Amino acid sequence: MLNIDHLTAGYGQSQVLFDVSLSIQAGQVLALLGRNGMGKTTTISALMGMIPRWGGVVTLDGRDTSRLPSHRVARLGVGLVPEGRQIFPTLTVEENLVATAAAPGDGPARWTLEAVWDLFPRLKERRRNLGNRLSGGEQQMLAIGRALMTNPRLLILDEATEGLAPVIRGEIWAVLDILKREGLSILLVDKNLSAVLRLADNCAVIEKGRTVWSGSSDALKQADDVQSAYLHM
Repeated sequence: MLNIDHLTAGYGQSQVLFDVSLSIQAGQVLALLGRNGMGKTTTISALMGMIPRWGGVVTLDGRDTSRLPSHRVARLGVGLVPEGRQIFPTLTVEENLVATAAAPGDGPARWTLEAVWDLFPRLKERRRNLGNRLSGGEQQMLAIGRALMTNPRLLILDEATEGLAPVIRGEIWAVLDILKREGLSILLVDKNLSAVLRLADNCAVIEKGRTVWSGSSDALKQADDVQSAYLHM
């Protein structure tokens, strides 16, 4: 579904990505791992078209998206849950969800308001509340629901459990497990290695803007040298 080959990118004159390659098959979960500041969020921004790609190729279902702006990448079926949630604070929960709603081009919508309410009953209880009146955990649920309302074929989550209470993190991981079992392709960035390895099929590790390791989650569980060199503080 998604292939990134030798991607390079940066901000202004500062290069951040030097050689990032990864791929996701339909229905798989891929974890993008690395210490802080190694280029994970920049990789997401580049593949989404939010910053210019300097080199390399990004393809979705074989279509080269390397020069497409972010709104056109999203229309190809990519939903983003950005770091920091970035919900609309002065819109209600329901308005946040409806604002991004889009029907798929090949059949009925899987994700509707009712489907999101079923996934996150707490959001239904707060459907009339403004975004800035929600707790951090509720805002994260809303950010995920908002991305799902675009009816994506690929869901990207950047630090979706960061800063949340343990019970809320557990709810988020349970939701991601449901989405995986439904066959949704997922690209995931998260610092909780044990939870990531339980959910992800494959992992890609980046260090200083380069892919330094890729393989199955089972292989990474056994690769103590890789974890020690690139993941542990």
